[in-house]
Amino acid sequence: MTKISTICIDTLTQIQENQFMLDKKKPGHDKWKDYSQDIYRFIIDLQELGFEIALIVGPPGVGKSTGMRNLPSKTNIWYNADNKNPVWEGGRAEYGKKTNPLEPYHIVPKSYKEIIEHIKAGLERGMFEEDRYAILTGHTETYKEGVETRIRLKTLGNLANKMQIEGKLETVFYANVEKDGDDLNYILETQNNGYNTARSPMGLFEGKIANDYNVVIEALKNY
Repeated sequence: MTKISTICIDTLTQIQENQFMLDKKKPGHDKWKDYSQDIYRFIIDLQELGFEIALIVGPPGVGKSTGMRNLPSKTNIWYNADNKNPVWEGGRAEYGKKTNPLEPYHIVPKSYKEIIEHIKAGLERGMFEEDRYAILTGHTETYKEGVETRIRLKTLGNLANKMQIEGKLETVFYANVEKDGDDLNYILETQNNGYNTARSPMGLFEGKIANDYNVVIEALKNY
């Protein structure tokens, strides 16, 4: 059996919203809770389980899910928290549909805990490669820094100064769409443009690359 070398968490935003809706129903709900703390703990858990992590952020509709399309067959687990169907060629053959996901390659989780427990069970069964990578996706939000408007990973909670998740990682890309005549190019911005939190190892990527997670993973493997 081919072993799993990558996982894709799609999206952190939806898992936050799931947790927020659960918390909102509890007596004494803390509206000031910083949900970025949950993401930080999740990242630490993944790192302790041996994963190198890349974060891909961007608004809806810029190809954060379709970036998986060229990952080698049966080597990736899609943790589809957004509960959506694959919309790229071959996606349904590889992952099934949201109403009938093909396990173990397509899981529809509600929480970080559910994902970690699924990974741990897979590690115990020898499902994972020794070198393994986690791609985390999420939506963006704007915020003010002085007079400047900047962009970062969207996190829930009313605290003015939220934990800066991107600062905990070495690889953060911004997914975007650029128009070229009548064509649309789905790209990843790999370096900070002065207004976002993109970053990547020095010299590893051009400033903009195709939105293809297999290219990202292969570059990280060979770095």
